[in-house]
Amino acid sequence: MPHFQILVEMGKTTLTLLTCLLLACALASVPGTSEMVEYDFPRVNILEGDLFLVTLSPPVENIQVYVKGSEMKDFSLLVLTNSSLNIPVLTGRISIVQLIPESTLTNLTVTFESNTTVKMLYAVLTNNYTYYRRISSDYYTFSNGILAILQPQLTIPRGASKITFILNRVSVRNPGGFFIELPPLATILPFAAAVAILAYLNAYVIVDSYYVSKREELSRSRKLGIVLLIVLSVLAIYWLFNNFVKY
Repeated sequence: MPHFQILVEMGKTTLTLLTCLLLACALASVPGTSEMVEYDFPRVNILEGDLFLVTLSPPVENIQVYVKGSEMKDFSLLVLTNSSLNIPVLTGRISIVQLIPESTLTNLTVTFESNTTVKMLYAVLTNNYTYYRRISSDYYTFSNGILAILQPQLTIPRGASKITFILNRVSVRNPGGFFIELPPLATILPFAAAVAILAYLNAYVIVDSYYVSKREELSRSRKLGIVLLIVLSVLAIYWLFNNFVKY
């Protein structure tokens, strides 16, 4: 009889342990119990009036967006949970967060959950790509501006995630304190005129040298001068384009 009681007690203990293990497994499999992964981007410079975008591919679940500015100012916010963006780096449906900050510093926090890995990239829709060219990995032109893709891009594992951006709104001003925003034609026309003058000068020298060569052999120095003129003209056009033409 004592042996039978011992076996019964052992059976109860084993059953209790199995029950505890099954309960622990069940709790571990409940969604939302995993730890939240956090990503921070402490300083992202954005020009005044530009649109800041965060894209998540594929679409995520339970997306929440929190915005807090350093000043009591309004902001424009739009959250699209199942949309699309026609650029090669993103295919299919995505979740998009769009924000136009008005404060000098703006804290943007995005939380979400996903059952798969998520590709996250952030970008700025702007009319002044020159400002972002040093930090932009790629850009795409749309009818309402240029979408500058910023770095880094992330691949986020499945589960709960939190992404925080600190947006620093800046203004591009002339160091002298007097700045006039010129319309596009005011920058394109002088550039076109400079190109036309250089093209005419090169064409004149080449045509004149051609007729001279019919009468006599061109000197070595004249040939070298023609090549040097063409090279300097190309470099001048390239410099003018990068410094005076907004694109």
